Amino acid sequence: MTNKRFFAPVLLSLGLLASSVSVLTTQGAVAGAASLPKCPLSALNNVTAPVQIDFWESMPRANATEMTALTDQFNASQKKVHVNLVQQGTYDETWAKWQAGLTTGQLPAMAMIEDIYQQGIVDSRSILPVQSCENAAKFSTAKFLPRILAYFKINGIQQGLPFNVSTPVLYYNKQAFQKAGITAIPTTLAQVSAAAKKLKAAGLGAFALKLDPWYEESWLATSNQLLVNNNNGRTGRASAGTFNNSASVGMYSTLNAMVKSGLASTNPYLGSSAYDNLLGIGSGKYSMTIDTSAALGTISSVLSSGQYPNVTLGVAQFPSLTSSPKGAIEAGGAALYISKKAPAAQQAAAWTFMAFLDSAQSQADWAVNTGYMPIRTDAAALPTVTSYWAANPGYAISYNSMKQGPTTYASTGAALGPFGPVNNAIVTSLTSMFTGGAKPKTAVNSANSSISQILQSYNSRVG
Repeated sequence: MTNKRFFAPVLLSLGLLASSVSVLTTQGAVAGAASLPKCPLSALNNVTAPVQIDFWESMPRANATEMTALTDQFNASQKKVHVNLVQQGTYDETWAKWQAGLTTGQLPAMAMIEDIYQQGIVDSRSILPVQSCENAAKFSTAKFLPRILAYFKINGIQQGLPFNVSTPVLYYNKQAFQKAGITAIPTTLAQVSAAAKKLKAAGLGAFALKLDPWYEESWLATSNQLLVNNNNGRTGRASAGTFNNSASVGMYSTLNAMVKSGLASTNPYLGSSAYDNLLGIGSGKYSMTIDTSAALGTISSVLSSGQYPNVTLGVAQFPSLTSSPKGAIEAGGAALYISKKAPAAQQAAAWTFMAFLDSAQSQADWAVNTGYMPIRTDAAALPTVTSYWAANPGYAISYNSMKQGPTTYASTGAALGPFGPVNNAIVTSLTSMFTGGAKPKTAVNSANSSISQILQSYNSRVG
């Protein structure tokens, strides 16, 4: 569920990564497109029985329920393909099993792979780029949100088809805010700190700070600041960090002041089951936190049980570092990939299912039942979505965030191989500040130095 970029070893990857969105293009996109392998769509033409395919996915709770519903709907809608859902646990576990399958040959026809692993799966040479099938099927992506497509392109080619996409959002307890006299919802990190001060003064739980580097990277993106050099690794191999900028120092300074004054409690990131920050809102330990919009469906389901009568959930956009951000929120979540090793009929079957999942109606159903955003503008315009969003405006927050602001190298997100170790370096630097007494600028410089060393070591191995 969570777009987690921590404790996630990436054993493969790197290479030249470019984006074809807006002005973000390279010559490599042209050369790559010309050498695409063929997508064998015709392999389904003469099948006499449904082609069985396994689909590895990682959806928990309410999201898993909707994933099953969409799959059942697809299986019942036609007779050429039958999809078998195989729940593999977390994103990390799915990726680890895919890597193991590179050796054993035990790979599914189709898999859901988290965004940070896209470079790794491309470099593993184990997939059929979905761009091949888009071209063969004349599948239009004109209605897709451009920044989402850009994020999931490598060398200007759509390698995986984006499906479950989310952003971080601010969750807060409306009842607690009312008791503390807070009438304006925070839109900046400084305003989050000010609200936390009022909550604490009223004897209420303040802010739960989850140690997920996704949020620090999102603060950089909304400030139009890069994480690594070479335009976030999108016009050349990332070889050094650019994390030691004024935006990072300001961000660290505010977070450190909040923790030291008791306005924020840190919640160490332990994986997709680490919901202490969200459960803490229910218990009253906290009154607000930042987490993925993809949790909204599960949160709503839990709250509807009535076990948390003191909570009325509010959802707001991810708070930026400044009131007039120069950047924009980046995408997170996962994309769908086709195994290169699968037989032709299974590859064609996987594409058929993917196209169904990314249809306007499927995306509309997926969005209102999970918290993930619809990745298509025509899906967001369907009555399924507009009526639901009118009654439940929190579900529209992530989509609206993705439509706002410029698409730049910063807001398209970083592309690099050793994302797990890089994120570990960010968390280590935060911890050194919160518990070790390091100054914000020292912690930022330490993180940047570690990022550069990690990239240089990785590049020396990859070549």
